[in-house]
Amino acid sequence: MAKSDTPEQLKKFGMAMSLGTVFISYILAGGLIGYYLDKWLGTTPWMFLIWFALGVGGAIYQAFRISARLNQ
Repeated sequence: MAKSDTPEQLKKFGMAMSLGTVFISYILAGGLIGYYLDKWLGTTPWMFLIWFALGVGGAIYQAFRISARLNQ
């Protein structure tokens, strides 16, 4: 980043850099919730699959939201 970068460009750069972290954290959270619900309820592998899919869906949704804000 050069000194001539505007604050708006730096803000967009930060949002773009957070995209990977947001994506991984949603998927990881969904997987962990499903895993522990399966252990608790004895429903292996159904809760894991459902919550993992919800995590992936949430990650994709957030990725689209962040990329839409980057294009404004």
